[in-house]
Amino acid sequence: MSFSIAYSAWLLILCPLAGAAYTFAFYYKDKRTADLQPVLKWTLTSLRFLLVTFIVFLFLSPLIRSAKNTVEKPIVIIAQDNSESVVTGKDSEFYRHTYRASWDKAITALSAKYDVRVMSFGKEVKDSMNYSFAEKETDISSLFDAITKRYYGKNLGAVVLATDGIYNKGFDPLYAARSLKCNIYTVALGDTAVKRDAIVTKVDHNPTAYLGNTFPFQVILDAQKLEGKSSTLTVSEVKGNSEDKLFVKPISFNSNSFHLSVPVQLTAKTAGLKHYVVKLDAVEGEENLANNKEDVYVRVLDQKEHILVLSNPHPDVAAIVESINSTDGFEAETYLPDKFQGQLNKYCLVILNQLPSSTNSLTQILQSINHLNIPVLYILGVETNYAAFGQLNTGLKLSAFGNRSSDAEASVAPNFSLFTLSDDFKTYIGQLPALSSPFASSYQVSPSMNVLLYQKIQTVTTGYPLIAFNSAGSSKIGIIAGEGIFRWKLQDYLDHKNHQFFDELITKTVQYLAVKDDKSFFRIHCPNSFKEDEPVEMDAELYNPSYQLINDPEVNIVITNATGKKFNFTFSRTSNAYHLNAGQLQAGTYSYEATVKVGEQLYTKKGEFNLTPVQLEATHTIADHHLLYQLANEHSGKMIFPNQIEELPKLLENRDDIKPVIYSHVAYSPLINLKWVFFVLLALASIEWFIRKWNGTY
Repeated sequence: MSFSIAYSAWLLILCPLAGAAYTFAFYYKDKRTADLQPVLKWTLTSLRFLLVTFIVFLFLSPLIRSAKNTVEKPIVIIAQDNSESVVTGKDSEFYRHTYRASWDKAITALSAKYDVRVMSFGKEVKDSMNYSFAEKETDISSLFDAITKRYYGKNLGAVVLATDGIYNKGFDPLYAARSLKCNIYTVALGDTAVKRDAIVTKVDHNPTAYLGNTFPFQVILDAQKLEGKSSTLTVSEVKGNSEDKLFVKPISFNSNSFHLSVPVQLTAKTAGLKHYVVKLDAVEGEENLANNKEDVYVRVLDQKEHILVLSNPHPDVAAIVESINSTDGFEAETYLPDKFQGQLNKYCLVILNQLPSSTNSLTQILQSINHLNIPVLYILGVETNYAAFGQLNTGLKLSAFGNRSSDAEASVAPNFSLFTLSDDFKTYIGQLPALSSPFASSYQVSPSMNVLLYQKIQTVTTGYPLIAFNSAGSSKIGIIAGEGIFRWKLQDYLDHKNHQFFDELITKTVQYLAVKDDKSFFRIHCPNSFKEDEPVEMDAELYNPSYQLINDPEVNIVITNATGKKFNFTFSRTSNAYHLNAGQLQAGTYSYEATVKVGEQLYTKKGEFNLTPVQLEATHTIADHHLLYQLANEHSGKMIFPNQIEELPKLLENRDDIKPVIYSHVAYSPLINLKWVFFVLLALASIEWFIRKWNGTY
């Protein structure tokens, strides 16, 4: 402890001078103390001198400097792999009992000299030593990343990594560990023995398919030490408690390190969420049968939306219909205008080619279309009755000169935003042949019209729409103001040997017009699929008649598994909607029914989802001790085995680079803040007062 002042040290001389001057002025020729004994006079003078000197010294803002040393133990992190692959071998009972006791002893011994921190990892990193070995995935790189971030700048002595070296998530641990500036010791768990094993490694597939279509599976098979053996690959659809075999293929293993990719084609016969099992029959001598199969879920959508095309025979219609029917999810039906007798409500879009015409006003059909709010795509041509067309409230009126037409090329509108065309197509549009557009004295275009392509006549881009969109009430309207669009398809094939650009235009036009906006008051947003090791979460929205979000009523949901067991939940309220976290459920197919009551109105929403099994830990079970050896070797550590865990404290104690760090903390505090200063001043003043009072000088 030492003192310092905020001013020059020369000013310290003023403290006794000021004390002496004040004392001399106070006691010199003081008649009240003249008769006191000399000893008392000197005592009073000394007390007053010390008091004033000390007070003046405090005016110089003296500071007390104090130093405190703190010893920080080196940090030792013990990270335990908590994934399923650790206990897939014959030593599973050892890891669940004896192994844990060994760590308890080692941690107790290490805690005497080190700051021991424990962690466990699998899919995520947790701050606890967990021996459940239940994690479905292993991410070692996330462990190293977490340690680097949390212990940067700390006295990190060593990381002890207890794992089998198998990782199936994240990136290479060798690369991830480079950011760690400490020693790494590894405890080699698991079994490195290569056993007989037939493996369904992976099944590549699309999550959705359309009713009536075929869809592919790409099955990846591996096998070890099975040369000369055979098995059977089957793909089955699960229906209740039974399985229907859809694909069977004999597999002959021609090497001890076998690998094969098997393409499988299936047909979507019914709509809904379909559960398939891809399985390799067990081979004699196999120990691990968990990786012989994989569950696959595919949602088959009944989205073959029907589109009605009314037209006399025309190449434009043939080109558009062929493009629509080549698109998953839509099917076009073509009728002559006076031959259609079907129900309009089955169609999501009606395409009218050069209708209404002078020979067919189509009055009744147009009224039904308007009543049912069905979207319409009008294609204008020489047969179109423009007077009747102008009465349809499409947003476009023409003052046409009979059936005369003009050649109009396409020019992309810069501000169109209803859907997006590819940049390559936008560039290519200028090379397409001209359409035969109505020759009119004027085009009356509604301000609500969204123009995709303008007419370019000769070299001038006009304000006349060539392809445009509008809304009439709650239904959508599209207009192609010209005929001859089949030439675009021919030109596309001539230039590119495919119809990619033409199909892009037609598909996006049809999708925009045909897709209906959700106008329901109660909506559930739920993913189609979850992994079994992640929570089932979904959101809900509730609207009042003015389509304003509300969340006053309580939203309940019943989730039912494949066996009929029901799980009841209540949504939590957010700021203006609802959210549900149902936690983790077992793998399988689930249906749900959500309900909410607003006043006397009960709203219900139904749906389904699946939980996909996570079988990564069962796919590869051969411990990678070479990886663990590399990790320890590159970070000046050592690889040990579970029976050597209790030797770990000695290994760390023998190192010279894992030592405590002493931190010295220097602090400055004002002297006047100390309580004893007050009591010293009080004592000096009180003693002087008492002596004077006792001797009658006051």
